[in-house]
Amino acid sequence: MSELRIGEVALRSGLNASAIRYYEECKLIAPSRRIGGKRVYDDDAVERLALIEFAKSAGFTLAEIRRLIGGFREGTAAAERWRTLAKAKLAALDEAARRIEAMRAILRHALRCGCLDLAECGKRIAAARR
Repeated sequence: MSELRIGEVALRSGLNASAIRYYEECKLIAPSRRIGGKRVYDDDAVERLALIEFAKSAGFTLAEIRRLIGGFREGTAAAERWRTLAKAKLAALDEAARRIEAMRAILRHALRCGCLDLAECGKRIAAARR
């Protein structure tokens, strides 16, 4: 197993060293050891970073990624971890899509507004809610 300095991990992962340090601060990745105060990573760090970036691109938060990595019983299969988190994320996305559609409908209605002032708009909105 090779020992990689943070610059090499950055090159291999396509991330900035600052992002790697940030992920370390968030407890998503850790150097295997330090030599002379400098971080040294093993080959697994590049794969872990790929996993983190993949999960981020799917919309997972860092807290959710932390759960994916370390929030399950020891020995829980990766497939089960993904299923658990993906089901919750899909439900959240469905709810967000519903909210977006409702906002679109409101904005389309606002585009048709013929009111002369906001007080008139307020009266119409209040009347429509009754």
